Amino acid sequence: MDQPVPVIEARGVNRSFGAIEVASNINFRLERGARHALIGPNGAGKTTFINLLTGRIRPSSGQIFLHGQDVTRLPFDRRVKRGIARTFQLNTLLRNLSVLENVQLAELERHGSASRLIGGAHLQRQAAEAAYALLEELRLADHANAPVKSLSYGRQRLVEIAIALALKPAILLLDEPAAGVPPTDSHLVFDMIAALPDDISVLIIEHDMKLVFRFAKQISVLVQGKILREGTAEQIAADPMVKDVYLGHRAHA
Repeated sequence: MDQPVPVIEARGVNRSFGAIEVASNINFRLERGARHALIGPNGAGKTTFINLLTGRIRPSSGQIFLHGQDVTRLPFDRRVKRGIARTFQLNTLLRNLSVLENVQLAELERHGSASRLIGGAHLQRQAAEAAYALLEELRLADHANAPVKSLSYGRQRLVEIAIALALKPAILLLDEPAAGVPPTDSHLVFDMIAALPDDISVLIIEHDMKLVFRFAKQISVLVQGKILREGTAEQIAADPMVKDVYLGHRAHA
């Protein structure tokens, strides 16, 4: 019986910057509806790999597939149109605009109308209504009219996830969503990720292992640009080589 087509697949992906190899023969599958975590020590190449998947950078060799179609040469914006969205380690919000306006712009972007800031009142109203409905769903409606810069960093990360969800992605890539979030706010991020719809396939990069083991059904361990191990959360937690990596010892070949 044929395997289901993964929503994202990397086949033999390599990437070098000059003499520095940051991705080495990576083979990776993100299955439909997955809750998958990508972990590894600092400098392992995790964000670079996300950039390869999303088209921010191209592989030196190898292929990237999206819903079974080769998108290796397809740019970032075209991949977004095919259902991929991501967040960043450092949030990229328009801090002087309100929470609602940030999410409204994402709604307009999804309809190809983000540049229509003047005119198009009907479309803008529809986008604002859809944005507010999403904020209600994510329990952010109380902050809809607040400038983003007035929010705690933890709530700003939630707004960034809301913007990604406004794009109606089939695939959501979360790059360290809890990075810089104080412990008093981290539960907000945890709760939102846990409540994501089942039909969205999620790949998360995260150093907080408590979040990883709460969230992930499948984990890939990246070390020096190579996939060291893959398995369930239980398998990875018990793997002595993974423990070595996190204790700072040299990973074995």
